[in-house]
Amino acid sequence: MNVAQLRYFVAVAQLEHYSKAAKALYITQPALSNSMNRLEKELGVQLFESIGRNIVLTPQGKDLLVSVSAALKELDRGFEAIRDHGNNQKKTARIGAVASILRGPLSSFLNIYNSDSEYKLTFELSQQETTKESIIRLKNGTFDFAFCGYPVSEPDIGWIPLFYQSAIAVVESSHPLAKHDTISLNDIKDYPQLSYRQPTYMYYAFEDFFKEVGLNPKEAFEDEISALSVMAVNKDCVGITLDTARDVLWDSIKMIPIRELDMPYHCVGMSYRKSTVYSENLRAFIDFITQISNTYHHLEPIERKYYN
Repeated sequence: MNVAQLRYFVAVAQLEHYSKAAKALYITQPALSNSMNRLEKELGVQLFESIGRNIVLTPQGKDLLVSVSAALKELDRGFEAIRDHGNNQKKTARIGAVASILRGPLSSFLNIYNSDSEYKLTFELSQQETTKESIIRLKNGTFDFAFCGYPVSEPDIGWIPLFYQSAIAVVESSHPLAKHDTISLNDIKDYPQLSYRQPTYMYYAFEDFFKEVGLNPKEAFEDEISALSVMAVNKDCVGITLDTARDVLWDSIKMIPIRELDMPYHCVGMSYRKSTVYSENLRAFIDFITQISNTYHHLEPIERKYYN
């Protein structure tokens, strides 16, 4: 048993999926599976069990997760202190970001920071598929910051809200609803529905909302760009997705506002580790993002009612 193996265990426990966890950890799925098998054999207990396509923790696995998470938190605090000692002028910021932010205003923010600040930074950017993957890599030190959704149930992660995103309907241009400029949730109920797959952040952010309003979409896509491809070939269906892909032009797709969802549904912000003693340069960047956030009129996005 080693520290890397324990980090693997936490990632699998959080993502509930071997292939997703392997991708987040930058290792192969067979290597990850073998590592977890060795851990179970060494402990003499079963840590995971399969439910459909996902895996969940057994009672023994849940107990171990509590202990391992606490131990890794203390280790990371020590590692950060050693790492930052004598390196108070770190000038590279490693950033993970979900795709919609990389395509959106993030690059403008980074350019503005470097043009105005005396603490110049070189930014290393990495696209992340999900908020969960972003937070895992932030916690294990791969990233200094993560631009992603709200870090649910992560008390050690700070978060600065920035961008708000609405939920919309997406249909193929020949769909009966395509002739409308806006539609209602009742309009959607007349057609097969498609939305996000597990274990994406937005699957869970929408899950209880769909139940409350009587929608039952099938899991069909991971992000807004793949949603466009899915909807283009499912002409009788209605997709429910975030409104983040208008920069991608599809003549065969119509994006339609939903009247009951005229408030922002989702918020993306910048996450950071509360326990880390960041260098002076990185602290200056946190202050910059905080100042930007303070200029906005913040609302409580609809998702926080259902996923918090």
